[in-house]
Amino acid sequence: MPGLFDHLLEESAPAADAAPKASSSSSKRGLFDHLLDEAPVEASPVQSSSGGDRVAPYGITALITGQKQKPVDPKLKAAAERGEISDAAAAGVPGDDVAAVGRGLIDGVPVVGPYILGGVNRGVAAVRALQNGTTFPDELRKVEAFGENTAKEHPGATIGGELAGGVVGSAPLVAAAPAAFGAGAGSLPVRMLVSGVSGGVLGGADSAVRSDGDGTATRAGAAIGAGLGVAGPAVGKLVGAGVRAFTSRGRGNAAVNEALEGISDKDLASAQFLIEQAKSLPGGGVNLTLDEALNAVTGGQATRASQLARVVANSGGEGGRVMNEFYAGRPASIENVGGAGFEKIAPQNLDPTGLGFDVQAAAQAGVAQTPEGVALSQARSALGPRVSQDQAGQTIQKEMRGVADKLEAKRSEQANKDYAAARGAPENVGVERTVTVERPGEPIVTPQEYSRPQFRDGTPRPLDLPPTAEEAVGAGPISLARYIAQRGGIALDGDVLATDLHRFNIPGAGNVARTGGKSIDNHWREALIEAGYFRPDADGGAARDISSELLRKLQNEQRGVPSFPIGNERQAARPTAGRVADEYQAALSEAESRLNTDLRNHGVDPASVHPDVRDRVLGAMMRGEHPDPLDAFERVVGGMKENPQPLVKSTTVQEQIPDVRFGQFDPTPALDAVAAQGRTAKGDVRGVISATGRDLLENVKDPVTGKREPIMSVEEGLHARERLDQRIQAALKDGDATKVRDLTIPRKALDGSLKTVPEVATADANFAANSAKLEPFTGETPLGRIVRKDPQTERLLTPSETVPSYLQGASAAREFLANATPKARKAFEGRTATQIIEGATDKRGVIDPDKLHTAMREHADVLAQMPETYGRLEAVAIARDGLARVEASPLGRVATRDPDVKAAVNALFPTNPGAGTHQEIATAVSALAKSRPLIARQLVRYHLESVFNEATQDVKGIASQYGGAGFASAVRGNGQQRQNLEAAIRALPDGETILGGLDRMLTTLEATGYRPQKGSDTAFNTAIQTRLKEGAGPLGQAIAEVVSSASAGAGVGGVKGAAGGAVLGAKRAGQEALQLRRMKKDGEAIARILTDLKAIPMLRSLAKQPEGGRGAEMLTTKLLHLGYRGTASAVQGPSAAPR
Repeated sequence: MPGLFDHLLEESAPAADAAPKASSSSSKRGLFDHLLDEAPVEASPVQSSSGGDRVAPYGITALITGQKQKPVDPKLKAAAERGEISDAAAAGVPGDDVAAVGRGLIDGVPVVGPYILGGVNRGVAAVRALQNGTTFPDELRKVEAFGENTAKEHPGATIGGELAGGVVGSAPLVAAAPAAFGAGAGSLPVRMLVSGVSGGVLGGADSAVRSDGDGTATRAGAAIGAGLGVAGPAVGKLVGAGVRAFTSRGRGNAAVNEALEGISDKDLASAQFLIEQAKSLPGGGVNLTLDEALNAVTGGQATRASQLARVVANSGGEGGRVMNEFYAGRPASIENVGGAGFEKIAPQNLDPTGLGFDVQAAAQAGVAQTPEGVALSQARSALGPRVSQDQAGQTIQKEMRGVADKLEAKRSEQANKDYAAARGAPENVGVERTVTVERPGEPIVTPQEYSRPQFRDGTPRPLDLPPTAEEAVGAGPISLARYIAQRGGIALDGDVLATDLHRFNIPGAGNVARTGGKSIDNHWREALIEAGYFRPDADGGAARDISSELLRKLQNEQRGVPSFPIGNERQAARPTAGRVADEYQAALSEAESRLNTDLRNHGVDPASVHPDVRDRVLGAMMRGEHPDPLDAFERVVGGMKENPQPLVKSTTVQEQIPDVRFGQFDPTPALDAVAAQGRTAKGDVRGVISATGRDLLENVKDPVTGKREPIMSVEEGLHARERLDQRIQAALKDGDATKVRDLTIPRKALDGSLKTVPEVATADANFAANSAKLEPFTGETPLGRIVRKDPQTERLLTPSETVPSYLQGASAAREFLANATPKARKAFEGRTATQIIEGATDKRGVIDPDKLHTAMREHADVLAQMPETYGRLEAVAIARDGLARVEASPLGRVATRDPDVKAAVNALFPTNPGAGTHQEIATAVSALAKSRPLIARQLVRYHLESVFNEATQDVKGIASQYGGAGFASAVRGNGQQRQNLEAAIRALPDGETILGGLDRMLTTLEATGYRPQKGSDTAFNTAIQTRLKEGAGPLGQAIAEVVSSASAGAGVGGVKGAAGGAVLGAKRAGQEALQLRRMKKDGEAIARILTDLKAIPMLRSLAKQPEGGRGAEMLTTKLLHLGYRGTASAVQGPSAAPR
């Protein structure tokens, strides 16, 4: 709570804080403020004894001295009210009435009050000087000016504070020395004398301090204090007796005594607290009568007090006017208090329709936060995000196209590897054929005479003619015979001797078989395999016997069919004539050089040798018959005849010999099948069969046979099979079954021939196995449609959003899942789960458990292949079933029903709630508040305000006097309603605070229900009216008590007693008017007691005071003011009803 002078220490205070402070101060006025509800008088500076100006007097001192007060600048005052001034002291703006009361409390203490006030001013000035960095004198002037302006602006508050300060300051003196102030046990005259003396001393001392020793003021204060001090004990004695009679201890007012019978002091205290509480409610409060408060705190036991209030209210006169005015303002007060109370709960929502939607959204969020809702949310999250058709289609199409591409790549890779091995298979298959060859015929002998030397048979013959291009082997791969002849020939032993190879001469290289040649087993087997003329063994070695094969190939080459290294047969080229001649001349020149050298070495002149002899010697050497020149020379010379020998001419003969053509496979079965189908084929089938037969022949003619031989290589066979497959596919597409049949026969035959090669069989088996994996991606299968693409652009042809539609059904799903990648499988499972969940979800996003179970049964075959997805969906179904319990609760009903705010209110606040439902209500509202705090508070306000409006509506144009009580009964009329409401309020943010305020409001409104209704208690009413007419009521006693209280207050207050004297004079001036209303004074007094809060503590206190005591005199002063207000009301006429 802020201190009394805190506003002086604030350099800058928010403007918004000013209004609440003023409002609070005005709503809690002082006890004596009603005495000063008149325009303040001006004050002027007073000359001090020291010659300087001193502070102008305010409050009671100003009233006594009659000095005028200087008004505050209205512009500064208006600026302060608008919050434009942050430092009121510096700006010269007065403080509020709270500051005025505080200043009056300090200044009103007798004698020492001004000194205490001066010390406080100096302390505040010192703090401000430190804070603002200014000088102390400047700040002291500001603080003193602030206090002066505050006192001037609020004279009523200042006087009330000074009076209270006087009483509070004198109380310790009275308690310490009661006899000195006339409060002892002495006789009345003695106590009056003592009280007069003490009052005069105290009044004079206080006036002297406040006037800086001014004699006139000091004498005036002493006189007034002495006079009022003398009157105090006498008036106090009379008041004490009157109070006891009024409070049932006396015997003067039987009606009040009967009405308060059985009411304890504790009940009065509780009633006082309830009335104070009702007046302090936000919105201006609600005024309660004493009888209403007593009935509220006692549970309706103060029925006689209610009857008394009813009689007073219905009997006319001033008492009836007071009561009726009191009641007339109640509907408006209840309306204001209700509005203010509802604002404390939440600001009003101006869109009730939208509030219904907001409440439902908050309820749905609350349901989602329950354990069952969290379980469902977790199950939904585990199911994965929503997957649309296009999202799933894009992923599935891309992934499955990738799978197909990988399978095709794998198949191609394996096929390339396998068929490469098949193409390199050995040529182990031979096909017999016949070839035309030439062999030497019978020679033609012609007898003749020679003019030159003649030679016998067996003598080496002369040089042969130079070989022609057809007879020689030209550039390119070296034939087998030339290769052997160039490298020393084959030794003439074993099977070689049975052949004619020693006569097989290779021009420029010698005979293929010769004496001194190299052995087949020891040399030529490994050399020829390494050179590529023969295939190595299966293990890559060269251990097998090649003798027969070697001799056969050499004999074939001798007949004109050369053999070349494997794989280079087709690269052999025919030699040119120039090359043959060059090689021959080179060999001949070398032979001549060797012969000449050897002849010279043995003493023979080469020029002496006959050309014929030389010719033969060179012929023997060139042919390899006698590699050694001297040996050849000796053989030629030894073979000379003495007589001429006949001329012998050799001949050649052509004949057909069998031959074997080797290759990798035998296409004969396929050719036979083509021939068989061709014999009966008709129409375009015959052309296709003929084309197939041509595909089984080589593209070029064989150099030996001069015709296109059947294909025997694996590569050509594979190509031919591919062409056959294409023709069959085309026929299938055209629907030509005859063509398909006639082409399938040779295709099977060709396939069977190719598979005789182990490498081809392995390659075909692997290709078929890999093709089986690709089979789901071909044709019109689901996967085939999904991955189909344009062969030219590589663009996928199936729209991605239609892809999931091709995977409907268990078979399609099974085939897809068998080939799917993890990503594709996840997309398919996500789409399947999304389809099932969305099919069971309504437009608000709520899953229908029945539809979910039905959808899962319909997709059971597909879900059986996806156990994880099935498990997740089953978890969602189980969690959704568990949510049914929550949906049946108030929170669930708000979340699932139509978004209508009234429906939400009916779910949370039913008019007839079931027993023990408060915990459910607390849970529901707590869930709403956790999600949307403001919406939850607005919902509660909507409920309370709607009931309030219904309960307080006018009846036939007349405001309902019992609307507040009806509202309280409607919202917590029974115990369960109360528990439900409290549970709902406590569940709100700051709920305990809101509940406290609401409970105070409802308790007040419930108390208004005890207002007595006009009944027909004729006898009781007549008795009460009789007592009132006799005047035996407490009105006169109350007036005397008020006067006594004013006198006693002046006696102990010194200068403040002047105000009491003024009041006393006013009371005496109205005595004649009060006497005119004698008949109704008791009713008015009762009305005041029943409607004025200040009567209760005085009644409780006066009843406890001893007769004629000092305390009774002080309390009598208070009652004097209470009575004065009643008199003023009577003179001035009816006042406006409080709103």
